[in-house]
Amino acid sequence: MDFPAYNFALLGETDVREEIIAPLLRHLGYRSGTLHNVIREQHLSYPQLALGRRKAGDPFLRGKADYICEAGGQVRWVIEAKAPGEALDQLVEEQAWSYANHQEIRAVYFVVTNGREFKLYQTNRGPDAPALFECAYAEMPERLVTIENLLSPTAILRAHPVQEVDTGEPIGPGLRSIVRVTSGQIQYLKLSVPVPPLREMIMTLTDGVVERNQDGTLEAHLWTLVPFRSLQELNEKLGLDQMRLVSASRVVSTDPSNPTVFESERSTILPKGTVALNMMDWTETVLPTNITAVIRTRATGVLAETRFTGEFLASIQYLEFGITLVIEGVFHLQLA
Repeated sequence: MDFPAYNFALLGETDVREEIIAPLLRHLGYRSGTLHNVIREQHLSYPQLALGRRKAGDPFLRGKADYICEAGGQVRWVIEAKAPGEALDQLVEEQAWSYANHQEIRAVYFVVTNGREFKLYQTNRGPDAPALFECAYAEMPERLVTIENLLSPTAILRAHPVQEVDTGEPIGPGLRSIVRVTSGQIQYLKLSVPVPPLREMIMTLTDGVVERNQDGTLEAHLWTLVPFRSLQELNEKLGLDQMRLVSASRVVSTDPSNPTVFESERSTILPKGTVALNMMDWTETVLPTNITAVIRTRATGVLAETRFTGEFLASIQYLEFGITLVIEGVFHLQLA
C-alpha cells in the first residue's frame, strides 16, 4: 500500500475517504458486495435514550455511519471520517461510538480518522475509554502490520468468533457439552518390570475431546506423544498413540471423595516379522511369531475449574510371553 506525502491543508473530508480510507480498506481485504463487505453512509435512527446522556424529552435523533465493514458477513466495525482540519475530540469519539453501538450495527470496534490521525476503540468499553491503538499518518507505513493484525477480516474473525449456543448438558461445571483437551501430560511413577527408559517417562497429550456417547455417559478421545521415536513407533503399533476411554458417569466430578473413572480395554496383534522395540534392552527386534497384547487403562480424577487431574493405572499383557507390564502414574488435562 502506498502512503503519498499529502498536503493535508488542501484536503477535505471527501479526500480523506477516497485517498486514505478507501485504499486502506482494499488493502485490508474489504470490498463492497463481497463476503468481507463495506457499507457506506448507512442512515440510522435513535430512540431518545439511545445515547445515555440525553433526556427522554430530547428530539428524535438521526445519524449516518460513514463506513460499516463486515468481516465474513458476520462481525462489524465502523469508521467515522472527518476533514483534516477537524480535531478528533470527545464529541467525535461519542458520535462514532453511537454508530458502532447502534442496535442495527453492533460493531466490535470503531475508528475515527481525519487523515492526519488514526484512532481505534473497542465499542463495549464505552465512548469514554482510551483508544486501543492510534498513530499519525506518517507512522502508518511502519505500523501497517499492526493495523492488519487488528482489522483485517482474518484478524477480526479470530478475535471475535461467532458464538454458538450450546444447549446440551455440560460435561462439568463451567464447561460445554463437548470440550477440547488443549494440552496435558501423563507421568509414569512406578513400573512392575524394571525398564529404566520408562522410569519417570512423561507422555504429552497433544489433542483430545471429551463428549457423551449415545447413552449419555462420558467418552474421552486422546492423542499422545512420547519423546523417544522408537517408543512412539511401538505405541503406534499398539494403538497407544490414540486412546478411547469411557466412563459410567454423565458429568466430570469435582468431588475428590467421588472421582470420575475412565476406563479402556483393547487387544491388538503384532504380526510375525514386525520390527518392534524390545523395551528390556531398548533395541529393535524382528518378532519371531504373532504377539497378542491386551491393554487396559484406568484413569481416576476430578475437575478443578478447567483442569482434570488424577491417577492412572495401565497394564500391557503380552499373552504369548506371559509377561504383564503395569504402569502407575499421574495425569492432568487442560480442558477448553
